[in-house]
Amino acid sequence: MVIDKKKITAILLIIVSILILYGVHLVFQPFYISILWSVILGVTFWPVYSRALSILKGKASLSAIIVIIGIILFFLIPAILIVESLITQITFAYQALQPLIPELLDKLSNIIPIKDFSIRETIINNYKDLGNLLITYFTFATGNILAIVSQFLVSILILFFIFRDGKGFLNMIKSTGIMPDREVDLFIKETGDVIIAVLYGVVLTAMIQGALGGFGFWVLGLPAPVLFGTLMFILALIPLAGTPVVWLPASIWLIYNGSLGKGIFLLAWGIFAISMIDNFLRPYFISKKLGFHGLLSFIGIIGGMIAFGFIGVFLGPLLIAIPLRLCELYLKEEV
Repeated sequence: MVIDKKKITAILLIIVSILILYGVHLVFQPFYISILWSVILGVTFWPVYSRALSILKGKASLSAIIVIIGIILFFLIPAILIVESLITQITFAYQALQPLIPELLDKLSNIIPIKDFSIRETIINNYKDLGNLLITYFTFATGNILAIVSQFLVSILILFFIFRDGKGFLNMIKSTGIMPDREVDLFIKETGDVIIAVLYGVVLTAMIQGALGGFGFWVLGLPAPVLFGTLMFILALIPLAGTPVVWLPASIWLIYNGSLGKGIFLLAWGIFAISMIDNFLRPYFISKKLGFHGLLSFIGIIGGMIAFGFIGVFLGPLLIAIPLRLCELYLKEEV
């Protein structure tokens, strides 16, 4: 039996290459989320960096540092203020609602008869347990602050090199000849278009809706406007859920308790201000900018969030958009 040394060598090289690639994956695995967020921030603020680079006459490192400091201040200061208000208002809302639970159940029983009093006791006891759950959650979140800070610092470091060396890295990829320059440019363009479309169509739209909702609660003197505004922001990220889950019950409750003017105002504010933003901005950026049907946008956002967490809001539509655009390009070439 003749042993083909070339085949054995090739098989060994393939096995070693697979093991090395797996080792590289293990090394990079803790930083995948940081890398993705760095890319999203890099694409979003690249025009700002280009402008800073032009003003500073090509000083790439200094431009990157200035833009990154601006990004940190832009996100960090509002985040600290919002989190501080959230913690205060969650505590206030919990303490304010606890004595009202029996009264709410009595009013509810007038609409929906509750014969089994054990259900009433279960609801009250579960609400009391909710306080312990919130305390446990905030303790857990505080305990993981080191991991969050580490991820944040890694993201900032990667973002610096994306700004400073992004063009050079792109030229290096093109010089390898692995992919034609046109495909590389198409991939970069599609990635940027998807990130910008999702950023404006989903995240920015949700932020505006949450801000308008919180403002409406604040104007009417309702409790915890930051808490309910944040809740509306989170719900606005989810297609088919939306902000009416918050402002509609609140307006009905105001009308039911005799505050007819406030209830009608909140209802009108929710329909013509909060929801109207969603009806115009989201379809414009998601469907028109991405160039595919709204159903695919829905699948991409929801499926991405289920598979990858919040980062999936960007990653889901991206994974759908790029293959569609590549197929469209090659079909045009064939014709």
